[in-house]
Amino acid sequence: MAEGSGNPMQAGMKAAQEMLGGAVAAQQRSVGLAQDWTQGVIDSYKNQAESYEALMEAMKSSLEALETTLKSQEETNKALRQSLDAYRGALENASQAQERNMQLAQSFFDDIVGTLSGQLESSRSLLLEPAARQQEFFQNVTQEWLDAYTRLLNAPMEFYKAGAQRATGRGGEGA
Repeated sequence: MAEGSGNPMQAGMKAAQEMLGGAVAAQQRSVGLAQDWTQGVIDSYKNQAESYEALMEAMKSSLEALETTLKSQEETNKALRQSLDAYRGALENASQAQERNMQLAQSFFDDIVGTLSGQLESSRSLLLEPAARQQEFFQNVTQEWLDAYTRLLNAPMEFYKAGAQRATGRGGEGA
């Protein structure tokens, strides 16, 4: 027989080989597509993992910055609190010192008045009637001088009290 009229067995074998070759080629294409798809999924997961890692780093940095900010605010509040306490202490000390100064000034003027009164009594007993008129004049002058001097000494305390009232907010209510 000729090759064209061939043997049915050879023709069947050839058809089976071609069919098997096509199936193998299709299978190879399917495996290639599956490998490409798998590699794409793996690359996608890698990209997601890198993105999540970058996001976690950003969140970590953000949290650290927030903690630093909060710590700074706490330190600022503490410093302000200490400053306020020191200012209050200074005001209290100044007030106490002013009060002591007023007591010393009052004691000083009481002593002066006592001394002047004693001197007046001595002068009265020595000079009698004419001295009585002089004494009255001297007492009036002395009293006016003491009143003026007392107002002069009280002026810093009045100024301080007005300033303290303004500082504590009581001074603004009446204005």
